[in-house]
Amino acid sequence: MRLFDLHCDTLYECWRTGERLEANRLHIDLDRGRRFDAWAQVFAVWMPDTIRGEGAWLQCRTILELAHSKAAALSDRMELARSGEEIDRALSAGRCAAILAVEGGSALAGSLEHIRDLAERGVRILTLTWNGENELGFGSGCGEAAGLKPFGRQAVKELARRGIVPDVSHLNEAGFWDVIEHSTLPPVASHSNARALCEHTRNLTEAQIRAVIEKKGYIGVNFYSAFLANGRAATLEDVYRHVDAILQLGGEDVVGFGSDFDGIDAWPEGLANPADFPALLNFLAARGGYAPEVLEKIAGGNLFRVLKAAEAARQA
Repeated sequence: MRLFDLHCDTLYECWRTGERLEANRLHIDLDRGRRFDAWAQVFAVWMPDTIRGEGAWLQCRTILELAHSKAAALSDRMELARSGEEIDRALSAGRCAAILAVEGGSALAGSLEHIRDLAERGVRILTLTWNGENELGFGSGCGEAAGLKPFGRQAVKELARRGIVPDVSHLNEAGFWDVIEHSTLPPVASHSNARALCEHTRNLTEAQIRAVIEKKGYIGVNFYSAFLANGRAATLEDVYRHVDAILQLGGEDVVGFGSDFDGIDAWPEGLANPADFPALLNFLAARGGYAPEVLEKIAGGNLFRVLKAAEAARQA
């Protein structure tokens, strides 16, 4: 079975701390990924709200260059995958299919030209904001005063033209609905859960989940305890409850995983790194009674479909 994880901050942490991507003390490394027959991982370049302008673009570019240098040095173990064909090639060869994302539109420094630059560097997903305000709009920590800014609406259209998927995780609710209105690509919520089960502004309301389903997008269930359980230690049962809540709303074709590994400081017992994914899938199969084809969608098929749709839009 293929395993896709839509979000981790490992690449940023390797840049920040000097840890090695192949083996480290973080949640994710390539050594642990060898346990999978086929593993695709989205590696996000996190952009803090405090870094803006050309300084933000420079930092983003520097971390993307690190990703390319790592891929070149570790070409027997990972491949930067820009297309469905490249994902298939990497997985068939037993390599990690590494997909690049940027978490925070401040990386654009207010320039649409940098969207072209991101596409040329292989970025496939852009999280429009982090928790605060940037040139595109307002994060979930800003309340609901406004949605996307004019530049944000322009950026969403340019992202579609370049085949980069807009990510609504971290975006405030007004901004979310602007993306639904203005984007021609299926949106993703790369690492967000069901607010009906855990009241947090980072989680999605039922109306938002239904909108992503209608747009044939993707929702990656986040493993952060604060987004899974209200003020208590999370368990695998909580992950199941959020997956199942999305399924019950008709989300069989949109739900998957967005672990947020290496960006979180609390996670469910028994789910400490990607090596625990098989146990999670076994738990979901036993607890939910899901058919094998549904589990395959959750494990990776749904994300693969969204990335293929974005690729087709770029080629059109």
